[in-house]
Amino acid sequence: MLLYQAWLNWRLQQALSGLVSTSLNEHLADGVIALGGLLVLASGLALAALSAWAVIAFLAGWTIQAAYLLWANRSYPNDPAAAGRRRAVHAFAAYTAATALVLTMPLMGVLG
Repeated sequence: MLLYQAWLNWRLQQALSGLVSTSLNEHLADGVIALGGLLVLASGLALAALSAWAVIAFLAGWTIQAAYLLWANRSYPNDPAAAGRRRAVHAFAAYTAATALVLTMPLMGVLG
């Protein structure tokens, strides 16, 4: 869903580029959101395969999400999208718990 949203946003910006200009910050945010979505997908696939790469993928996804949320809260503190970011923070908390679980899996011998 996140990747679809990033793709749809990119297409909409392309279609409206003659009418409305988008800032470099918005383009950067869209790229980071797409990268975060790809990393979440990769981490899920690696975990489903019980690959040791799941640890790296989860840590990379966690890092991108944390950096984006910190940047967005400082760059756009009173933005109307703040309610959406609150939901993103809740999802990030769940992803943090999943990342912690994945980090313990090699110690238990689950990931190979």
